Amino acid sequence: FKSTSPTFPTADSDSPITNAFSYPAFRKMSQQTQVLAGLLAFRKLYSVDFEVDGNSGLAEGQLVSGSYFSVLGVRAIRGRTILPADESVAGQNPVAVIGYDYWRSRFALDPNIVGKKVLLNNAPFTIIGVTEPEFYGVQPGARIDVSVPLTTMVFVNPAFAAAGTPADVLNSPFRNWLWVMGRLQPGVAKEKAVAGLQPIFAQLMRDLADALAGMPGDSPARRQGILEFRLQLDPASQGLATLREQFSRPLWMVMTVVALLLLITCANVANLLLARADARKREFAVRLAIGAGKGRLMRQLITESILLGVAGGALGVGLAYLGSSSLLTLMAHGRSPVSLHVHPDLTVLAFALAVSLLTALAFGTIPAWRATDVNPSRSIMQNTSSTDVRERHRLGKALVVLQVAICLVLVLGAGLLARSLANLRDFYPGFNRENVLLFHVDPAVIGIKDTVPLYERMLSRLRQMPGIRSASLSVHEPLSTNVSDTSVKVQGATARERDDLTRVDVEPIGPDYFTTMETPVLRGREFTAADREGRPKVAIVNRSMARHFFGSADPVGRFVSIPGYRSDPSWLQIVGEVRDVKVHDLRESSTLMLYVPMLQAPEGGVTFEVRTAVDPVYAQTAVLGAVKDIDSRLPVYSVTSLADQLDNSLVEERLVASLSSLFGVLALLLTCVGLYGLLAYTVNRRSSEIGIRIALGAKRGRIV
Repeated sequence: FKSTSPTFPTADSDSPITNAFSYPAFRKMSQQTQVLAGLLAFRKLYSVDFEVDGNSGLAEGQLVSGSYFSVLGVRAIRGRTILPADESVAGQNPVAVIGYDYWRSRFALDPNIVGKKVLLNNAPFTIIGVTEPEFYGVQPGARIDVSVPLTTMVFVNPAFAAAGTPADVLNSPFRNWLWVMGRLQPGVAKEKAVAGLQPIFAQLMRDLADALAGMPGDSPARRQGILEFRLQLDPASQGLATLREQFSRPLWMVMTVVALLLLITCANVANLLLARADARKREFAVRLAIGAGKGRLMRQLITESILLGVAGGALGVGLAYLGSSSLLTLMAHGRSPVSLHVHPDLTVLAFALAVSLLTALAFGTIPAWRATDVNPSRSIMQNTSSTDVRERHRLGKALVVLQVAICLVLVLGAGLLARSLANLRDFYPGFNRENVLLFHVDPAVIGIKDTVPLYERMLSRLRQMPGIRSASLSVHEPLSTNVSDTSVKVQGATARERDDLTRVDVEPIGPDYFTTMETPVLRGREFTAADREGRPKVAIVNRSMARHFFGSADPVGRFVSIPGYRSDPSWLQIVGEVRDVKVHDLRESSTLMLYVPMLQAPEGGVTFEVRTAVDPVYAQTAVLGAVKDIDSRLPVYSVTSLADQLDNSLVEERLVASLSSLFGVLALLLTCVGLYGLLAYTVNRRSSEIGIRIALGAKRGRIV
């Protein structure tokens, strides 16, 4: 389920499409049973602190509606799945269903798993079932370890749930946080389903527009834009599109390379068959002379070609079984690691068989036709002259020229892709990537609500450690895809059309953040420990935002407001301007960026950035030990270096560059084999001619 608007950007991005719905919207749409056989909703929880018998560990979780498993048709192999009754009252029935892989890895397939008491983010839950081994959720590539009812959000993430406030996720019509999928009634077309659901959706949009009236960021244009949203249904048979959006383009490029490589291979095989056919001319002439038909000989040669193609296809399938794990290894080290269980299946086998047969027929027919196109009496009575050989091998030489040309394209393309990857890795993103350790903590999962004192103790301890040059923190790690964006108001800004819709990314950061990241401060200052609650509210802008709103003027001392962020319309004084940095990934253009002090706007989970004097690998144990000394219950995860973080953001480029390089080398090898084979065969057939030349006084070097 999506909602679209032709004219108005959503609150989440500049795209006119949003996939998220509120909980009240989901409940109302669930009542439309004329076109829907069932409706489900879910939200990814990402890393959850999963404590069993006093032992903590991280798990990938999700919140699901009571209809989630029944609508998907997923059963439990132990116990039961989550039912609508488990979701009916907020927090009344804290139950959990775990995945088969997690049951095996964390509980060693304990047969007494049902009824087990566990803690999720320090909240008590009871395991009621284990899903089937084949079920990994509806988002391909994302592993799901534990599922809990939607209404238990008040337990697992109370800060996000905001229970009892106007922003309560279970009651607010403007908290769009759920992905929604549905199963249509038998015989109901998508168009009829949209028509049946559109009246309910239109009423939901009216309720949303009314609820936003008077709130920060409200405007008549915004409310009118919400009323223009329309419901859109997309097929869900292949799961959500996140993985396809990430890897479809790179894999299409790889498939193009594979097709060119297949063409080189086919040209090689065609040359082989042409050579074999030419060598068997006398044999075929004898067969024709004693009564064999041309069709019979062609069928024999095509059968041989098919056997050759099928044998090659079978070898390819065997290599696919061995190589699929290597391909997944390349895909599994990105910012969002891909967790897939992939192996060639019947579809792959059928595809390999079809390609093998088609290529064998396409490149075996011409050699077969040429082999049977002989004059029996002439071929039996006469030896083949060198002139005849050269004439027959014009096609073979053309195929070799084609191989060399395609090989040149692949090798140069692989070199360019590898060079592009190297350029991206060497590119200056606005900060120094070397010698920075990153790790994430979330005190909320162990019940700590006042996080600022804890963060200040951690920063003080880290900065005093030997080998630590500086330390700071931020809500999102560098190159994060989850940075918040919101509309902004600026006092004294240059007038621009529809400035009320200008959006900026907002990032809360700690003191000395830019010193730690070694990002140049162009004007003013960066945040210090004095920028905390109770002090004047301040902000820092990047160069792009300063130029967008103030041109070449100094932005320091100006005021901005971001009423849509944390529903706070207060004015923030700009105290500094910094150089642009890559916020989401290394490929993006300049982003309008606004930084606010973390100590003035406390958040739950944060990422610590620690700049070390040596390789972060050597400091990691000491740093994490210091964190555990401050609070041993505090879960620490996503531990990595900033350099590795940047490398992981280039998983698509690395995938394409690695595979293209591999195929480029293979293409070069095949082309060399093809060229060698043609020349070896030609020299062999011309040995008599070469012998006569040498007898007449020709030098070996001249013949070569």
